[in-house]
Amino acid sequence: MIPTSNDMRIEISTNCNYKCIFCPHHKLIRKKENMPLDLFKLVFDKVHTETDQFDTLSFPGMGEPFLNKDIVPMIAHAKNKKPNLTVLILTNGSALTPEKFKELEDVGVTSVRVSFYGNTPETYSEIMGIKNSDMFKRVTQNLIEISKMERKTKLLLTMNIVSNDYNEKKHVITQEWIKFWESKVDLIEVWRPHNWVDSVQWREVQATQLHTCGRPFNGPLQIQVDGTVNMCCFDYDGELELGDLKTQSLKEIFSSPMFKKLVECHTSGNFKGSGLICENCDQRNADKSDVMVYNSKFNIDERVKATSTTYAKLAADEEISKEPAFKQ
Repeated sequence: MIPTSNDMRIEISTNCNYKCIFCPHHKLIRKKENMPLDLFKLVFDKVHTETDQFDTLSFPGMGEPFLNKDIVPMIAHAKNKKPNLTVLILTNGSALTPEKFKELEDVGVTSVRVSFYGNTPETYSEIMGIKNSDMFKRVTQNLIEISKMERKTKLLLTMNIVSNDYNEKKHVITQEWIKFWESKVDLIEVWRPHNWVDSVQWREVQATQLHTCGRPFNGPLQIQVDGTVNMCCFDYDGELELGDLKTQSLKEIFSSPMFKKLVECHTSGNFKGSGLICENCDQRNADKSDVMVYNSKFNIDERVKATSTTYAKLAADEEISKEPAFKQ
């Protein structure tokens, strides 16, 4: 009874060396730690023994994945077990040197997506919450050198903006950022930040909401740093925990009371009294026209309805009653 997704996401660190203004990392109650290599091997092997539906491995999460020194051995293990696996990494770019990029390419990484917020050292430091004023120059230079490399691994850049007023005041000139990077990398995306459910208030929670964001039906498999499985990447503190891969199978996890409750609420659209954080989540907003500012490759209207890793479309309200919700 596993949601019909091909994307297995594994959070290998909850440590981070940045304090981005968009991120609730400072509110994190979960333990700040790195996933041990043995635990990674356990959960990865367990999933792929039980099902062959996952052909993509992503490294997102509430921490910076390169703070886990075992990231390359982890990828090597996964690719050895499943050679055709697509591997995607999301990073702040602080440790992404040309040498590291080449190492990732050699081990079979498909793409690296860098969060790069700011167009000057001052705005970069303020928005990404760092005191090292040299970091902007260092990351910029590394990305430029990587962009000049002959490479198979894709380099993607994302930027988050708050509003035009904020950007003008802080000299974050979006059009200049786009013009500078668009010819150098494989994809750039400019977003407006979301609320991380109810952690921050960057986006209005609209009166008209969808029954579902689609995640219980075909959202990615979210494995947290301690081996537990969570329903949603926006649930940064694991309130929607479904089970634990260290002791349970996927079948058991996706038969849990929490998962059944989520499916029931996301099917009916009735969250009142459920206690679920989904009730006031901006991901169920019916109007998504304010979510993305620019995309260099994809249609924006379609992009905002898809996942941030594989770009797979999430189930819309009208589809959940027409299509099977689960893959056996």
